[in-house]
Amino acid sequence: MKKFVSAILLFSLCICLFACGSDKDVPSGMQKVSGDDVPYNLYVPGGWIASNGDGIYGAYYSQSDKSSITVSSYSPTGTMASIDDYWQYARENYENTYKDFAVESSGDAVVFGGKSAFKYTFTASIGGAEYHFMQVIAVHSNRFFILTYTSDAEHYDAHLEDVEQTISEFVFK
Repeated sequence: MKKFVSAILLFSLCICLFACGSDKDVPSGMQKVSGDDVPYNLYVPGGWIASNGDGIYGAYYSQSDKSSITVSSYSPTGTMASIDDYWQYARENYENTYKDFAVESSGDAVVFGGKSAFKYTFTASIGGAEYHFMQVIAVHSNRFFILTYTSDAEHYDAHLEDVEQTISEFVFK
């Protein structure tokens, strides 16, 4: 009887330890890659590799496929009062920085973190290679939050489902 009770207690302890270590808010099949220092939860599919630096959280797909998803924020300055104002500012910077910059879609309405947002897609050449970008921009707490998906032309379409899932599971705290 002692062995039976000991086994049940050990089993119960194991269940408690594993249950306490998991984040119950993480959507099935995804992982949280953002920290407690930002006002959002960024979830990406479980196979992606988490990365962060200087308050920019995200993930990349693999060592051989550097497709990435990142979230950054920007404090508006001067007369920058809308997402469109921010996009015009960013677009001008992209045009002056990247070769062969071209907008594919501009200002498609989406929901991001429960907020009205806009999605922009564009291409550019970097170091002789063609890249595709998707940015989703929302305003939260008087800041612009920008989710950016970046991929080379070869891998862009392969990850769109993962990116859309990441967008749909994004949460502002």
